Amino acid sequence: MKIKDLSSGERPRERLLSAGPGALSDGELLAVILRSGTSSTNVLDLSRSLLRSAGGSLVALSKLDAVDLCRVPGIKDSKAAVILAAFELGRRFADQRSGPLSRPVIGARDIFELMVPYLKGLRHEECWVLLLDRSHRLMRRERVGSGIPDAVLIDPRSIVGLALRHGARALVLIHNHPSGNPEPSQGDIDQTEKLLNAVQACGLDLLDHVIVSDDRFFSFTDERMYSNT
Repeated sequence: MKIKDLSSGERPRERLLSAGPGALSDGELLAVILRSGTSSTNVLDLSRSLLRSAGGSLVALSKLDAVDLCRVPGIKDSKAAVILAAFELGRRFADQRSGPLSRPVIGARDIFELMVPYLKGLRHEECWVLLLDRSHRLMRRERVGSGIPDAVLIDPRSIVGLALRHGARALVLIHNHPSGNPEPSQGDIDQTEKLLNAVQACGLDLLDHVIVSDDRFFSFTDERMYSNT
């Protein structure tokens, strides 16, 4: 059945305009984004097929790149680009909702909320640093490493140099675990100790190292994995 054969109350775009986006299912919202189906599949069926390819999970769908998306029958470059753009806008919106902060960064929850828009859904590890002023307010956020699914290397000297160039007084290290388990590996512990030594040698403070998964985090400071004083 073609979309034009549905009643106006069943068409996703018309339902969105009349009832609001909150009334639509994930598949219907995807249909609005995709706009059209193929000669053999209407846009609703195409959207549902796309969701099924990701196990019905928007988080899993957000992890697909253009090549992965184009493996779904009916999804070509133009539709893949629209989907990727929609997820990126969502990430940027979530980031603007959470910051920048006018109040100090006071704990791992603040750090998690600042960084989860950047790290949620990634299939590889990334390492970021937050540069903070004397009052622990956010000055700058920088990606300092990108790796494979289960590892990322950092360079303590370049991180310290970045902090000194921008006049930061303290910093926070953050990286993600795509596996969903934020517990640190021995490599994570070793790299944190090296960074801590480099930071303290330059008179700076390493406030925390927070490991992020999609909905959980691990804080080195909260778990007393090192002394940052």
